[in-house]
Amino acid sequence: MNVIHFGSQSEFIAIELPKSFSDEGWAQIDVEIAVNCFRGKVRPWVDDGDFERFTKALRILYDTLKGEAEFTPREGQFTLKMVGKSGGRIEVSGEAWSQATYENKLEFTLDLDQTYLLSPLIELESIMARNMRKDIQHDSLK
Repeated sequence: MNVIHFGSQSEFIAIELPKSFSDEGWAQIDVEIAVNCFRGKVRPWVDDGDFERFTKALRILYDTLKGEAEFTPREGQFTLKMVGKSGGRIEVSGEAWSQATYENKLEFTLDLDQTYLLSPLIELESIMARNMRKDIQHDSLK
């Protein structure tokens, strides 16, 4: 498993990805959210394209400290948005539903310094590179 951790030890978003996605590009991930006074876990289904788009946008956000990076899977059970603010500050917000967009909902926000982005960004880029190599190998076997 690969764990992508945004934040400190006390306030964070941790996304645990499986070793691989299905041939159709789907996987169930584990997400843990810990923010002031609240903590929750969800297991949404996501598409590998969701991570590709998020990783590219996160790289631009990290490099320029402008704009935003959004993780918005089709089912909407877990969403994440990061926005560059002045002084190298990153505003993180999102929501997690106990089921895909119904039942209980946790909305969260936290502020991070840009330095909290580099490690998870490198991990995401590494995962995306490995998945692209697997896709190329899989296609060549057809």
